[in-house]
Formats: sequence, structure tokens, C-alpha cells
Amino acid sequence: MRVRPAEHARIDLEVHQLPPRPYDHLHGPVRRPRRAGKLHQALLGVRNGRHRLPELAHDALQRGPARHLHDASSRVASCGYRSPVYVTRRAQALSCAALALAAVTAVPAPALAQQCLPSGEQITPVPWAQDLLAPDLAWQASTGQGQRVAVISTGVDDSPFLAGKVVGSADVAPADPYGRDSGKADCLGTGTGAAGIIAGAELPGIGFRGVAPGARILSAKVVGDSHPTGSQPADAVSPDTLADAIDWAAGQDASVIAVSSVSYRDSARLRDAVRRALAGDAVVVAAVGDASQNDPPGTTPYPAAHPGVLGVGAITRTTEITRFSRPGEVDLVAPGEDVVVPRPGGGLGTAAGTAYATAYVAGAAALVRAYRPQLSTEDVARRLLATATPASEGTGSAAYGHGIVNPHQAVLAGTAAGAPVALPPMTTEAATAEELARQRETARSTTLAFGLTAAGVALAALLAAVAVFGPRGRRRRWRSGRAAAPMAHREPETPGPLGGLFGDRGR
Repeated sequence: MRVRPAEHARIDLEVHQLPPRPYDHLHGPVRRPRRAGKLHQALLGVRNGRHRLPELAHDALQRGPARHLHDASSRVASCGYRSPVYVTRRAQALSCAALALAAVTAVPAPALAQQCLPSGEQITPVPWAQDLLAPDLAWQASTGQGQRVAVISTGVDDSPFLAGKVVGSADVAPADPYGRDSGKADCLGTGTGAAGIIAGAELPGIGFRGVAPGARILSAKVVGDSHPTGSQPADAVSPDTLADAIDWAAGQDASVIAVSSVSYRDSARLRDAVRRALAGDAVVVAAVGDASQNDPPGTTPYPAAHPGVLGVGAITRTTEITRFSRPGEVDLVAPGEDVVVPRPGGGLGTAAGTAYATAYVAGAAALVRAYRPQLSTEDVARRLLATATPASEGTGSAAYGHGIVNPHQAVLAGTAAGAPVALPPMTTEAATAEELARQRETARSTTLAFGLTAAGVALAALLAAVAVFGPRGRRRRWRSGRAAAPMAHREPETPGPLGGLFGDRGR
């Protein structure tokens, strides 16, 4: 039975950039499958022995995840092609139903709910980084009280370690181009971890604690649920976005600004923002970024490369530089691999990156600012550099900078602030006659004393020798105590006549 022309319906479908169709080789006169079901017939668009692939379903499946449910539903409702395709009304209905199913099921999970970093677990031991830096040695003098530390990263989410510590927040991250938003303050967890390293509170039974637990946190979010697509390197942030965040932090009276996110492009706005922050008496600490094999050559991290900014690299638990820490703009290093950090929503986890090393240096700067409020931004930076623990490559290396940050020494060491002062030249005065006479008398007395001492020692040695060897000599009548050597009898060169065994007996 063939399909009647009266049952045909003409439909037009809008298809944008239609991909190659794997069933194009089927176009042309072929036999209708004998046992094909109605859905199969509809999908093949049977018409008088001719059938075509339903571009509707094929297009929906080939285009992949639909960006919006509205877009998917509108494409199903339009149900039209640019090219005229003749199908039966029943086939049309079944094709539209198949397209609707494909469009709805193709909507990705991220479009509905972005997959974010889960909450952590309970980790009770004291983290190795905390043991290495020992910030608790400085807590009797300073806990960072009264300091506002800005964290420019992925935002700061709720955590028991940060309860009541976040006093301000701003979201300057660019909007997601796909319209995906998890609705969380920190989806990636980097900002929450950095804030916990800086000012994390002590919880019962937990060894983790921040470097400056008395400080308060200002959160500037520059990265949303994911890093911008197409950035090189992959975790790069726009310099103007960082400039907006730094300006906001300076306007919130931040005494320390920790730039955990990195831009690999400079801009006038970013340079001006850094200058304004430094002029406003804020210590700016910035990560040098995490290197990868796909980085373009000559990659420079900003604002770590700007004058007055402390660039921070990352080290391992053995104080070796990590494989990802980017050399070149490093002033200080701190733990940045397998470090324990708070997770968004609660609990602890381990993480790696120069963003976390930056948080350790920012916490040390907060300790110094609280204990020595009279120091300027330059003096605080100079103190952090001067008290750093030397690394394996020495001071001034491209990978380690001045060395490993030392919070205890930075707070309490007796270093001098300001520029070094040149000492006046040393002068000598001529000795008087009385002083010369005294020096000669002292020299004569010293010589006589040494002579008498030597004579006394020699006399004592002589008396000791007489006392020890005198009695022994008298017993031997002063003869040598050694026995005379035995006389050697010389053997004759030729033997004499042989004697008989009994030749010496008389007969």
C-alpha cells in the first residue's frame, strides 16, 4: 500500500549549520522495510517508496547539549525545514515527538545545576604546612586582630572555620555565557580555602587553624562557577576584572590584599588599581600562577610582576619548589602542595596551587600589621623578605625568591625599619708618652713572666726525671737494663771428618 498524495503535508524547518548526515547515502529509491514499525517509517519519511532521514531528530542529536530549554522547545514547536520535505501527518507527529524527546534529554546537567566542589571531611591532625611555618609562635604577640584581608579569588562560601569572619563581599566575575549559575558564593572552593588559611578559627578536636585567626575577610569574587573559556593559560582572569576587585578591596579599607587569581595580560586599569592600593597603605600579595605544558612562551603573571607587589610561589612538604610553581616573578614561597584547606559548606580537604601559598604570605602580613601598626607598606614587605628562611637555592633565585615566609620571625625579629644608615669613618688618636711608657712596662713584665714560667716548668721536669729514674739506676749500678746480645758462632765452610758412632771408645 502506497501513501496517497492527499495525506502529504509540507513543513519547513529552520536548521542552523546542519551537520553532515550519516544517512545521506540512503537517499534515493529503495524498498520500504517489510517489518518496519510506524516510528521507523516516520523517522525515514516514507513517500512512494522514497524515504529521507528526518533532519529534525538528527539535528537535535548532533547539536549536542541545548543551551536553553526555551531554545529546544521553540525548535520543536516550529518543526520546519528550509528545504521542503514531504512526510505523512502521522510521520510528522511522530518525528516532532522524537525531536521533542531528543531536545529535552539533550539538555545537560550543568545547565540546570552546576557541579561544584563538595564539602570536605574531618581531618584532625595538625597540617604539615602549619608545622613548617609555626605561626602559633607569634600568636602571643599578634593574631592579626583588627586587620581586614581581602581575598580576590572564586568567592568565599560558608564554613565553620570562617563563621563570623567575612565582613564584606563583592561579585565582579563576568556572567557565564551559557547562563549557568550554581547560586553558590564559591563553587570552585579556591577562595574559601585561601580565606581559611588566612583567618580560619580553631575548632575542638581539629588541628587546622589559620595563620592570622584574629583577622577578618573581605571576599572579591572574580571567577564564577568556572574559569572563562578560551583563556590562555586556562585559569587566566581578565586584568580589568582584577582591577575592579582591587579597587573594591582598597575602598573597603583592606590592609592586606591577597590576589589568588592571576591574569597573564597587563592593562592600564590593573596598573592604576595596584598603584592606588599601595598608595592607600595596603600590602598587595599576588600568586605567580600555576604553570602547565600548554602555556604560551613568555607568560608573565600579573599583578605579581608589578612593582611593590609580593609575588608568591609554592613549595612541597620537603621545602622543594613544586612542579607547577611559575618562576621569574617570585619574592617569597610558602606551602602550596597537598595543603589542608576548608571546603565550602564545611569540612576540610587537600588542595594545591600558588593561590594557597599566597594565603600563607597574606596571613603573615596581617600578623605583622597588627603587631607593628606604625610600619608602612614598604616596611612590612621589607620585613617579610628580610626574615624569610633561606631556601636550597639561596636568596634571590628565580624559583624561591628571598626564601620561605617565616611568620614568627616577621613579627618578632629585631630588624630595623627604613633605609640603612652609613656609619662615620673610624678615627684613631696618637698615644701619649705616659701611655707608651705603660705599654713598655707591660711588655717587659709580660716577657719576664713568660721566662720565669718556662724555667719553672723545665726545673719541675728535671726533678721528676731524677725522682723516677734515680732509684732504678742505683739498683742496676747504672748498667744498661738490656741483656747482652748472644754471640753468633760461625759455621765452618767445609765439614770435618765423620766420626764413628763408637769411635771415641777405647779398645
